[in-house]
Amino acid sequence: MKIAITGTIAAGKTTVAILFRRRGIPVFNADQYAKRSLYQGSVCYEKIREIFGEDVIGISGDIEPKKLAGIIFQDNNKRKQLNAIVHPFVLEGMQKFFATNHHQPIICAEIPLLFETGWDQYFDRTVVVTCSEEIAIQRMMEERNYTRQEAKARLSMQIPAEEQIARADKVIYNEGDLKELDSQINRWLGELRKDIRNGKNAN
Repeated sequence: MKIAITGTIAAGKTTVAILFRRRGIPVFNADQYAKRSLYQGSVCYEKIREIFGEDVIGISGDIEPKKLAGIIFQDNNKRKQLNAIVHPFVLEGMQKFFATNHHQPIICAEIPLLFETGWDQYFDRTVVVTCSEEIAIQRMMEERNYTRQEAKARLSMQIPAEEQIARADKVIYNEGDLKELDSQINRWLGELRKDIRNGKNAN
């Protein structure tokens, strides 16, 4: 069974993914894999360099994520150009990950832009991790040193939480402590394993 983990920014997607890994479930991280596209020698490197120029190249010769982010958050067309290069690269990596772990009863992938890319079609279940907007803003301010305005800008660039929730098979509300979050995952994994035993791998 393939499970996609997505949700709103600062809701705790990565924490949920970590809790899945602790249970021995393999998890593909789309954002981490995407960073490989910025290294010299990657199939994406020269294409990105051609569009964004030398200003995004760091001392090491690799493309610097922060410099790239500073551009794409201000220029929607540039963001679309970057996504058109990087998304196929990440999708190929994810498919290889699935093939490598095909023997596992449950495989997960953490994909922030799951619905935007249309990749939900590759999964049997979709988990949306969410929290209130104010909690998300506070987390971004405390953990990422964003201003309130910057945090709101990041939230505005995503599919609204309400729409993500409507498209989810499972919603995890991460507004409490780690113990509460862990309990939610335990309960849901119990349901999933029951479905697998009963042969219910599809939505």
